[in-house]
Amino acid sequence: RAIWDGHNFRSRNNNIYNVPEWFKKWLPPSVALDGELFLGRENFQKCGIFRKKKPDDKEWKEANVKYQIFDAPGIEGDFEERQKFIANIVKERKKCNFGNSCPLIITQQTIVKSEKELENKFETLVGQGAEGIMLRAPHSPYEGKRTAHLLKYKKLFDTECRIIGYKNGTGKYKNMLGAFKCELVNNKKIKFDISGMNDAIRKNYLKTHPIGTIVTFTYMGFSDSGVPRHPQYLRIRNVE
Repeated sequence: RAIWDGHNFRSRNNNIYNVPEWFKKWLPPSVALDGELFLGRENFQKCGIFRKKKPDDKEWKEANVKYQIFDAPGIEGDFEERQKFIANIVKERKKCNFGNSCPLIITQQTIVKSEKELENKFETLVGQGAEGIMLRAPHSPYEGKRTAHLLKYKKLFDTECRIIGYKNGTGKYKNMLGAFKCELVNNKKIKFDISGMNDAIRKNYLKTHPIGTIVTFTYMGFSDSGVPRHPQYLRIRNVE
């Protein structure tokens, strides 16, 4: 996720992404855009290029990085009007000649009229490697936070892991549990941390979740090395 503030790309935590200057030239000056630096589906492992302090021009070009634009925060009007504004921005920027192809893409929006249509669209996209879809309410305002106007629709998988240790909490979880250190039940070589527990568990984990406890967790696919992506605690495994 990357917000273009008219001068730099920023994360949701307001950290600046170090982006090649040739890439930034394609972005409109003094116009805020909300979008995503995109490498294509199922390329999560390659996203490390966005965390480098000094961007590698060659690496960015070979990766064919795109900027998928979702919204325009500073533009008045409803969602449909903001989409028209973005379409015009992309059209105008494509007329520029900076020595390579324009990386700006307006994200395609599709109207769905029923739950069945939504599910069919979802299954098609997931089959093509997507994690899920975003549901945007028609004629909605822009809100830079979690909102009922914009919902995630994802497919979560679940499986079991064994607790092999604990990670101390920080910040609001100071003096509490931060995460469980775990290994997959069906592959002890795969080790990772899971979070997502409530405060009651975080305070009483030594009693309720001793070392060796098997828990069920949700995840969204696996990395190339077999580690579950976005693992979240669900419950102690039902042994019945």
